[in-house]
Amino acid sequence: MNTSDCMRTVRFTPYRKGMGPTFTLKLFYLGRCDNRLGYRLTQRDANKTTVLFEGEDFRCSSMHAQDSDECVKSLMGFLTLRPGDTDAEYFNKHTEAQLAYCAEHAETLATEVIGRFGE
Repeated sequence: MNTSDCMRTVRFTPYRKGMGPTFTLKLFYLGRCDNRLGYRLTQRDANKTTVLFEGEDFRCSSMHAQDSDECVKSLMGFLTLRPGDTDAEYFNKHTEAQLAYCAEHAETLATEVIGRFGE
């Protein structure tokens, strides 16, 4: 993924200042004919930034522009899933950091996404 091809950056601040981490989602243009997008979701705590999810496997609906709010909302729907939201096997390859994020912040972040972009 070429980070110079960043087409959208969205910052989420689901907590009051100083009360929890902030999150940044970056969408990357991959130049592929299958319309896949690159993405990176990072979590920033005080002085530490953690890449939670990164991939080149997301396809936005062809009804929406790749840099649209609808595309961001759709991707964040997957990135804020928690155990119990879907089959347990979905979380089998999650890292410890990803599982901690799911347990501690995914629900709050999902609420922020809905508040910002609608259901």
